[in-house]
Amino acid sequence: MFETESRGQVGIGTLIVFIAMVLVAAIAAGVLINTAGLLQAQAQQTGEETTAEVSDIVQLGEIVGIANSTDENIDSVNVSMRLASGSDPINLSQMSYTISSPTGEATVLSGENSSSYLTFDQKQSLEDGALVLEDQEDLMIVSFDLNDAPGIGALDEDEQYSIIAQAPAGGQTYKQVSTPRNIDNDSSYILS
Repeated sequence: MFETESRGQVGIGTLIVFIAMVLVAAIAAGVLINTAGLLQAQAQQTGEETTAEVSDIVQLGEIVGIANSTDENIDSVNVSMRLASGSDPINLSQMSYTISSPTGEATVLSGENSSSYLTFDQKQSLEDGALVLEDQEDLMIVSFDLNDAPGIGALDEDEQYSIIAQAPAGGQTYKQVSTPRNIDNDSSYILS
């Protein structure tokens, strides 16, 4: 059957080829592990950013338009804002707000550069000076002075306007409102 007297010997060339194969396999495994780690970190970061973009938003509640005493236009708008369900805390002063008219005129109001046209009034569950919505019960009234805001001006009678609030992570809340058919001086209206 088998001869037990002859023995096989491994030559130095075969040994070098074997060692080279082991080294190549080790280097390839290291590259694959490193690439997999980088892809996993990038996928996790992308997932967190996407989740924040979708879930970190505010709810726009009642929108009240206020007409001043000189003309029959709505000169300021008060918007009540709360955190949406599942949202992380949002700093309202870092958000951007867009108001657009049916004619296509629009203005983007940045919370960071808003000394004259954007004010924040804490209404519920917020400490004085706090601009961050942290809990569902937090309520903030954001007031827009449309006469001081660049690019939009007062709201006219019987027109539709859009208000968009965009969180720093990118999540947007959109609400379309209509002004009343008749606006009287020194009056306020719920825009719906």
